[in-house]
Amino acid sequence: MSPLDVVSVSLSLAVAVISVAGTDVDWMWLAVSAIGIALVLYPKKYLGGRRYNGFLLIASVVPMAAQAVLGGYMCFERTYGPWVASLVLQSWACVIYGYMLALLIDASTEIVLSKRWILLFSLLFSISVSAMYLFIQFTSMYFQGEPVFNTDFQGAGMDETRIWMNSQLMTPPAVAVPVTIMVALAMRFWTQRTEKSELLKGGA
Repeated sequence: MSPLDVVSVSLSLAVAVISVAGTDVDWMWLAVSAIGIALVLYPKKYLGGRRYNGFLLIASVVPMAAQAVLGGYMCFERTYGPWVASLVLQSWACVIYGYMLALLIDASTEIVLSKRWILLFSLLFSISVSAMYLFIQFTSMYFQGEPVFNTDFQGAGMDETRIWMNSQLMTPPAVAVPVTIMVALAMRFWTQRTEKSELLKGGA
């Protein structure tokens, strides 16, 4: 593996460990980390040692490195204050991972994707992860006994609880949509100057 591959896998492993080290397991970061590791290792094993473009790897390494630091801080200090920043980094990483996944689909199947379709796939992948985050948040809160249904908010003094609950559930998609669009636009700008064959290259 190239040095960037090693760095990418190492950071994903670090984020995965941090995500399960706290009191509350962050299942979404654990899943995103596992996806990142699989995406880097798959072409090495099954596509004859092909490798991603260096810029693509760097674009995935930056948010994972930032999350390793931020997640470590949140775990050590036992605080969820920077949660929104963590969601920003997760959406950023998911756009890049979605792009890598689309490249693998294009390279390992008979499906031929243009760069525009690859970009659209990456955007939808990131939004889908945020939707899954909402579902996991809802399920976790339900099993913790938190009020998650409209019938649970009966009586006086429940307005603040309702506002808090709604913010917990809607923050992941609310953050993911603008961040995903901005990262996708940046990817669009970059890929206009890069041939598709340069995005996943090498191999036997």
